[in-house]
Amino acid sequence: MTQALIRQPPETRRPARLLEMVVGPTAPPPSVLERIAAPAPPLTDLEFIAEFGRCLVRLRELIGSTSAAVAVVPGSGTNGMESLAVSLLKPEVPVLVASTGMWGDRWRDICLRHHIPVRAPRFAAGRAPDLELVEKLLSREQYQAVLVAHVDSSSGVRTDLAEVTELAHRHGALCLVDGVSAIGAEQIEFDEWGVDAYLGGPPKGLASAPGLAMYALSERAVELLNDRTWQRPTFSLDLGPWLPVMDAMERGVFGYFQSPAGNLVLGLSEALRLALEEGREARVNRHASLRDKLHAGMAEAGLDLLVPEPAERANGVTVGILPEGMTEAEFLSAVTAHGVLLNPGTFSPLGRRTFRIGHLGTVNDEDIARTVAAVQAVMATQGSKA
Repeated sequence: MTQALIRQPPETRRPARLLEMVVGPTAPPPSVLERIAAPAPPLTDLEFIAEFGRCLVRLRELIGSTSAAVAVVPGSGTNGMESLAVSLLKPEVPVLVASTGMWGDRWRDICLRHHIPVRAPRFAAGRAPDLELVEKLLSREQYQAVLVAHVDSSSGVRTDLAEVTELAHRHGALCLVDGVSAIGAEQIEFDEWGVDAYLGGPPKGLASAPGLAMYALSERAVELLNDRTWQRPTFSLDLGPWLPVMDAMERGVFGYFQSPAGNLVLGLSEALRLALEEGREARVNRHASLRDKLHAGMAEAGLDLLVPEPAERANGVTVGILPEGMTEAEFLSAVTAHGVLLNPGTFSPLGRRTFRIGHLGTVNDEDIARTVAAVQAVMATQGSKA
């Protein structure tokens, strides 16, 4: 059978799906794809080592630091969270988790698995951590760290890291941050805010491939890594042995602890170059502008957002609340029929009543307009059924 015979006629062909409107992985730009598709470089190749070093320098610049110890290692975001926990947190000493959704809850579960006691207060759904409650808890008991997500992709809440870090330090605690859904889309001022550990990932706001975890550590965190007296429960997840390797890479010298993911490092380095070429402030503003256009369109469609306060809404992740009488499966299927792929909700307190839109990385005005049109068309149909 020839291709002409099996091709659908234009009038019945479904529209090409817009895949970029998910929280991740997002669509990489062509130059990033080209780097990822290159043959894996030998680990001792001087050109690869030099590019790895540039990747680390670019990461430090993107997060607003001149002095952070940075590392790029194989692993998922969850790997990264667990690495921070086992590397920096002492068993049997409590931590405070300021959870705003699924990823805060994952901090809790990781710590409990490693025999680290957890206090995890509940905040109002769709709201940033209650700072008065956080301070009250910190004043009542000594915690070794406060753990928080900069942006929790299950709720779309953005946390004020400057405020949380200041509270943590005031009470002698570290501040460890999951920034996987924030980096590349949100303002990050690592040095100015005094964050102790910031975890990032490539496949969302930076629009590169998944499979790497990126770390930035403060001087205080590095000192803790070097002076630990407790037994680490894992070997491969320990960040301590990676730091001299990263230092060697920045100096153009081969270092080894475990094999790096060469192709992914090359793609990430290019993604970071593009982000810095766009400009830190310009990139944040672009994501915020796209968010605002999307939210305006959703409001016109009669959809409510999970996060009521505009100042607490993430730049790159939006969580909507489904209207009464519409199921998640019905809504997502109907939007997909209009050619736009969205994510199901993962905010457990509301069950299956939420859905997620990612507007990260390479998403542009045309993508937002197409998404708004699809959502409004579905909601108009819903209204006609009422």
